[in-house]
Amino acid sequence: MRPQLQLTGFPVPAEEPRPTPEILERLRAWDARGTDGWVVAGQDPAPLSLAECRALAGLVDDLELSAAEFERLIALVGLGLGLDYRRKLVVGKTVYGRDREVDVLFRDARNGNRLAVEAKYQRVAGTADEKLPYAVLNQQTLPLPGVIVYGGGGFHLGALHWLCANTKATDIARLPEWLTVFFAL
Repeated sequence: MRPQLQLTGFPVPAEEPRPTPEILERLRAWDARGTDGWVVAGQDPAPLSLAECRALAGLVDDLELSAAEFERLIALVGLGLGLDYRRKLVVGKTVYGRDREVDVLFRDARNGNRLAVEAKYQRVAGTADEKLPYAVLNQQTLPLPGVIVYGGGGFHLGALHWLCANTKATDIARLPEWLTVFFAL
């Protein structure tokens, strides 16, 4: 079992839909505005309901997603909660002084609060574990709050223990609850 802060007091949806090939295809085909502008909750229709996003997120370790599809799923979770988002936006500098591009930037239209998301998807065991310390260091240089969202099942358990102990991080399956707490939704 992955390490994760346990949040209590959140209702568990009664019956979440099974991720069908059609639901996955809608995720793959959708890319509202690409990376050119804000996608606004309530104005830009989402291809998936929050329940469908939760179902996909719960099974993400068994899916074959690209990095862009994983980022879209993260964005759609926030959109389903009423958050605006933008993808691939330069925000600050890396620890090496290069432009820092965040994968997803959420915005709460009620008060303008923002949250930068670093997406880490690893389907099979590999070198992604070795990149986590760099992601944590870069998160500390952001000029706004940030979180690392991981999934895919390819991370070593020890790496995830370290990640969750040393920074703000969450499994994609728990992202809806994490965003609800962070933005006080």
